[in-house]
Order: sequence, then C-alpha cells, then structure tokens
Amino acid sequence: MTQAVLRRMAVWILACCIGLAWSADVPGSSCIPVVSYLPLDAEAVGTDSNGIPALGTYERISPDGRFVLRSFSGRRLGEVSLMELSSGPDGRIRAYRTPLSNEAFPVQGSWRYLVDVDGRHFRLRDVLRSEEGAKPLFQGGMRGFYAAASELDARQAPDPSLIWIRSMSWPQGDRSGQGTGPLQVRTIAIRDDGRSAEVVSDTGPQFICSSRQAADGGVYTLPMISVDGREFAAIPINPRVGQPSMRVYGLSAVIPGADHGCEPRVDLLASPGKAVFAFPGRASAMLAYTDNASVYFVDRRSPLQDQVFRIDDERTQVLASAFPGFTRDGRIVFGATWQDCTADRRCENRAGYVVADPYQNADYRQQVQRLGLSPEKACITHADVQRERRHFASERELAP
Repeated sequence: MTQAVLRRMAVWILACCIGLAWSADVPGSSCIPVVSYLPLDAEAVGTDSNGIPALGTYERISPDGRFVLRSFSGRRLGEVSLMELSSGPDGRIRAYRTPLSNEAFPVQGSWRYLVDVDGRHFRLRDVLRSEEGAKPLFQGGMRGFYAAASELDARQAPDPSLIWIRSMSWPQGDRSGQGTGPLQVRTIAIRDDGRSAEVVSDTGPQFICSSRQAADGGVYTLPMISVDGREFAAIPINPRVGQPSMRVYGLSAVIPGADHGCEPRVDLLASPGKAVFAFPGRASAMLAYTDNASVYFVDRRSPLQDQVFRIDDERTQVLASAFPGFTRDGRIVFGATWQDCTADRRCENRAGYVVADPYQNADYRQQVQRLGLSPEKACITHADVQRERRHFASERELAP
C-alpha cells in the first residue's frame, strides 16, 4: 500500500471520527427552550386555597438549578422544603422536608450551607439525606427574617483555607420590627473538615452606609446581597436625592472588610420587588426582579443598564409568586402559576417553576445587536445545564 493511499485513508478516518464526535455533541450543543414550565404535583406538595399545587412564599435557586429552597411551603411539607427539579421538562419533581424555619436561606454562590433564621448552619447534603433529622454544624452570621448570605472568594482572604461568609440583614428584633431599617453586614470564617465545622473568626454585626446618609438617608428596604458578597441591592425609603428606587451599592472587596462605603453602582429608577444578582459573568452582570407578578432582567453593561427586558410568557396568565433566582450558567428560575390551554380554549390551572434563557429573549437580542455589543453567549445549551449539574453535585458531594 502506497503512502498516498495511507494518507487518504488516514484523512478519511479522521473525518469520520470528527463527524461522529460532532454528531454526538449536537443534542448537548442545542439551546434549551427560551421558556419552559415544570408543573408541581398536588399529591406531592398539597394544594393552596385555590386548589392548585402549593408554591412557597419565597424560593431560592441552587447554582445548578437542581434544587429550590421553598420557604413557608404549606401544611404538607412544613415551613421550609427542598424541591429537586429534573433536568428536562417532563421529569418528576421530588420534595424533601427540612428542619428549617420560615425564611431560611442558602449561602449563595456555593450553597454549601442552608441557614436557619436563628443562625444555625446545616450542610446541604445532610438535609437531603436526613431531611428533618439533619443536625446543624454551627451557629453564626446575621440572624432573623430577611437575612441573606454569600460565600466570599477565599483566594482573596487572609487565610484561604477557611470558608468566608458575608451576611446582610436589618437589625434583628421581633417580626413586627422587620420591614425597613439601617443595614448591617457580618463576616464569619469557618474551619470545615468535611465532618464538623466551627466559627473561627467573626466581625460581629457592622452598621454600613453611613457615608450615604446625606443622599439616601439611613433606612432601606428589600436588601439582597450579591452572589459574590461584594454588592447589594436595596431601596432607600427616604432618600434626600431623587425618589425611592431600587439601587445597587458596593461592599468592601477586602475580606473580612471593616469599611463598607456602599458606593452607588446602578439605579434601576423603579421600585420593584427584591432584585437578585446573577453570577458574575465574562461580559455582563445581570439583575432580575419581579414587578406586578412578571419577571424582568437588566444587563448592567452601561449601554444596556437603563433598559429592562421582560421574560416572555409561553403560557396563559403566568403570574410569578416571588423574586426569581439565577443559575451559574445564567438561567432565570422562578415559582409561578399559569394556565395550560387547549386549542378549544379549555384551560387548566398549574403551579410550579418557570425556567427562562435571557440570552434568547427576542427584545434583548435585538438591543444587543443594535448597540453592537458582543453577547456573553448565544444561548444556554443543554450541555451547559448538564455541566452545571455535574459540577455542583461534585462540589457538594451529591449523587448526580
């Protein structure tokens, strides 16, 4: 056999291999739906006063979109439950009971811990395995209703071997005192060997934003800390400049941080529900919020930050139940009710979770193109979703 023939055979074999690899990758490389709907089963979660499957009062979304922490879940599942979503639109949703109290919250970014309102931290995998029997690891951070927390980047901390958590809340008292107030943050460091964990450093509660009093006053509502713990969004109730509106401020990049100047970053010029942060991206950093039962998102790149984009409805009478959440790959997930209607206009009420890809939003794409910007990605793919689920399961030592 001549060398020319061998070369032609090698090229043919290589082309076949490339073709097979490409064909195998096509399903994973395809875009997820622009909007998809995952209905809850009433037999699993119970029903609300309208007879439809019960949603939580608030829902927090895990970084991979697999888990939903539902606060005030209803009688059947207790005060707080964990819902496990399938990776496809036709999969079953599994429910887990938890030992947590209403308005418990995850540590954003990692979801390493779930935090009760009394400051007790539970390991996520322990709650999934033991449900109501899970035991807390330690107690610390901000406590009470309306608290939120994020895991900081330990590589930028004085001791990278520790886990650093920054939490935010109003000053704590009884429930009647919650709603508005001056803001506080607290940063703790945790030594965690995988079996036990303890607090080894604690800044204690720190009042913040004193430098903003002349412009924004000292009383805020609806605060939410960013995924990386370096920003927050809140509405100043009695601003000295302008009208009350949702604004984004900076927190100290220093860990643990003693001086939080609350530098203004973005003013949404609106007073919606609580604004939530996307994971920091290569080109954009999105915010999403609920207003009048619809979900909107904002791309904070300067040419786009004054433009708001609405999540399209693929069903009838879609009503978001609370603020949304972002996955690490950029999906927006929120609880909602909607109607599934047939061609002859017979409709059935549903409740569950809506998953949206903001990068495929028609209005957003049009504006990005008009402004000559480079989109962070064309769409979120099925491969992206599976990659995040595998990554999160590995991080948290969970079954895939």
